[in-house]
Order: sequence, then structure tokens, then C-alpha cells
Amino acid sequence: MRGKHDLHPSYFGLCQLILLFALIHGGQPNARCNWIFFVAIFILYSYSVLFCASDSGGADFALITSLLHLIPTASDYILLRNHQPELRKIGQKKPSSEMTFAERFVWAVSLITTARGLGWAHEPKGQVIPPRPTASRRKFIASQFLWIIFYYIIFDTAGIHIQQNPCFKKGGPSLTAFGLWWRATGWAYIILLYSTMSGVHIMMSIVSVAIRLYEPGDWPHMFGSPLTAYTVRKCWGRVWHQTHRKTFTTHSNFLASALRLPKGTFTTYFKLFTSFFISGILHAGADYALHQNFTQGTSIQFFALQAVGITFEDAVIAIGCRLGYKQSKAFKLIGFIWVFAWFTFCLPIWLDPQVHAGTIDEPRVSLIRMLFEKSLARFSEIA
Repeated sequence: MRGKHDLHPSYFGLCQLILLFALIHGGQPNARCNWIFFVAIFILYSYSVLFCASDSGGADFALITSLLHLIPTASDYILLRNHQPELRKIGQKKPSSEMTFAERFVWAVSLITTARGLGWAHEPKGQVIPPRPTASRRKFIASQFLWIIFYYIIFDTAGIHIQQNPCFKKGGPSLTAFGLWWRATGWAYIILLYSTMSGVHIMMSIVSVAIRLYEPGDWPHMFGSPLTAYTVRKCWGRVWHQTHRKTFTTHSNFLASALRLPKGTFTTYFKLFTSFFISGILHAGADYALHQNFTQGTSIQFFALQAVGITFEDAVIAIGCRLGYKQSKAFKLIGFIWVFAWFTFCLPIWLDPQVHAGTIDEPRVSLIRMLFEKSLARFSEIA
């Protein structure tokens, strides 16, 4: 045990339960003292992160990372509930204050389990979320199984490289130690993360659609198309998952309003930096769970740096537009090169402390490698 007490995942389940009760209570007419629920969640979450740890730092890191949304979501839905438009499902005919307890319970469960706001009034507009599936239930489930195979191949391939790369070993050399091409192998971690989250998302969609809890249209892909990743802004705003978009936007809007910042360029970038800073702080909680200190993690630096990169990028694009350059295939090609270079530069800042603490340096079974070795052995016997 690395902390003062064992880290129990049940603590976070209790946090979710408290949030559910807060939403149900907050929807009552003249509901008061709802902030007490947030205080309870904050204390329980902080105690779990700061004073508890299991024997596996990697497991603690993964657990806390998967539950980063708890505090900002609780703040969004409890503390800031009256500082934003009413939380309503699309087609909802009456406010939650007029619902029965059973109706508010179903309403609250739906809100908590819909991180991207699909089907709600705050659902992201435009092309932020990938297109919704339109296939029948049977065809949707069949196609999802094909996607699982696809994501597993990506996951296993990236995992094979990571297992062989000394830079991903516990206590290994930095990703920056062997030059540019070795530094670029940090992308393998992003591919691993991308395929893991996508695979989990796909499996949840299969189960929920099969038992008729949700419709196929409720399950667009977790990530956007990589073909739109020709700017850092689009990488974070369209390609990467948008599960925290609503909570970050709500908090940045509230701070801008509280500071009475006028609408304009400064306020726009204030919100941008605020959102990434909040993200950095949340990821720093996972860093602490891993390292058991506040000095080794670099999440705040990494995520704040993303806002810097987007600001620089916007300035360059604005200058290009004034000079008469328009979006074209050449523009996108330059953009893809820029994005690759940007993340190749900054990923080691974030990854080195994590991977060298042993987050992914664990034995794993590779189906692709196993099949390759068996095929090679059989070929050798024949030869």
C-alpha cells in the first residue's frame, strides 16, 4: 500500500450516487442547500485521491483518469445549475421542477450517463460530434462487432511497439533521448489510448442497444475523423472525445461572466486557456495518485501548452488569410505536418513522467504477435 489507506473504487461509486441525489433534489420546486451534495462529493473524491493508494500506481492512475469528470460535472450540475440555461432533454415538455420523483430519477440518470450531451439542449452543434448511426438495431450491432476487431488490431499493434520500446519502460530513457524519430513514437501511446476508449465505447453501445436501453442513433463514434486533424484546435475540438466539453465550457463561461469580461478576442482566448487549465488540474489528480506527490506530474504544463499552441496557430492562420491564402489541399497537408510536429514535440512532456512510473510497463498477451510467431514457426518447419 503506497498511501495511508487503500483506494476503494466504491468511493467513486458513492460520489456518483450523491450526484444523482443532488440532481433529483435540485429539480424539486424551491430546492435549497443543494451545494451540500457538492461538498460531500468534493471531500470524498479529494480524500480518495490525496490520502488513498493501492499497491499498483498504474491501476490508481487509470482509475482516477477514468473518473476525472466527477468534480467538474458535480460543480456544473450543482453549483452552476442556476448560472446557465435549464438542463432539458430535446423534446422535454415540462421542467424538472414539475416532474414526479420517478420522472426526475429517470431524467437525472439520463443526464449523468450522457457525457457528451447527446439528446439534450446543450448537445454540441455543428460537426463537433461524429454523425449519428442510422442503421437498424441488428445492422448496427453487427457493424459494431467489426469495429471492435478494427480497434483491437490497432490496440494490439500499438501495444507490441510499446512493449518493445525502452522509452516506455519503467525507469527507462526519455522519449527525447534518441532523436526525432524516437520522439515521434509517443504517438503509439495516443493510438493505444484512442483504440482502448473506442473499444470500450463500442462494447457499451452493443450491450445498451441489444437490451433496447438506447437506440443506435444515440451512439456516434467516440472520436471524430482523423482526416479533420489538420489543426491543433480541430484535434482537440473535433477529433478527440468531447466528454468534458460541456463542463469546461460552463466553467469558463461562468468565470468570464463573473469577471465581467467584454465579448471579444481576449475573452475568447481567456475561455480557451481556462478550459485547458481546468483539464490540466484534473489530470494532475491522476498524476498525484501515481507519484504520490505534486512535483513529478506535468499535466498542468502539457494542457496549458495546448492553449498556447492553438493561440499561435490561430495567429498564423489569420495572417495567412489576410495575405490571401485560402483553405486548400496544400493547406491541409501543411496542417497535418504541423499537427504531427506539435504533438511530437509536446507529448514527451506529458508522457515521460507517466510511463517511467510504470503505467503501461506490464506483461500483456498479444494475439497478433502470438499468431505471427506460430506462423513463423510453422513456416520454419516446412522449410
